Amino acid sequence: MAAPTAEDVETYLGDTSYTTEEIGAALAAEKAAQGARCRVPADDATWPEDLAEALKRRVARNLSLRNLPLAQLEGDADVGLITPRVVDAEVRRLEGPHRKLVFG
Repeated sequence: MAAPTAEDVETYLGDTSYTTEEIGAALAAEKAAQGARCRVPADDATWPEDLAEALKRRVARNLSLRNLPLAQLEGDADVGLITPRVVDAEVRRLEGPHRKLVFG
């Protein structure tokens, strides 16, 4: 599988109001972030499917959090503000086998 493109992410997101430029910018940022945390292929044509799926989910999360001030969701009278988790559990699971191990 090839590395996801902005068009692939648009398909993944479905009906959305984000522009191709916004999706492309988020994709570039998340691809760099994923590359810093994981062993990714140097060749964009040979990406494992789990890394590609995790990258699309990273972009979806990036875009959804852009519209939240301080990245907090409104709760109710009992809960108050809810802060999303720092790491998406599904991204962590998909990227797990490809994580860089740091020693020392």
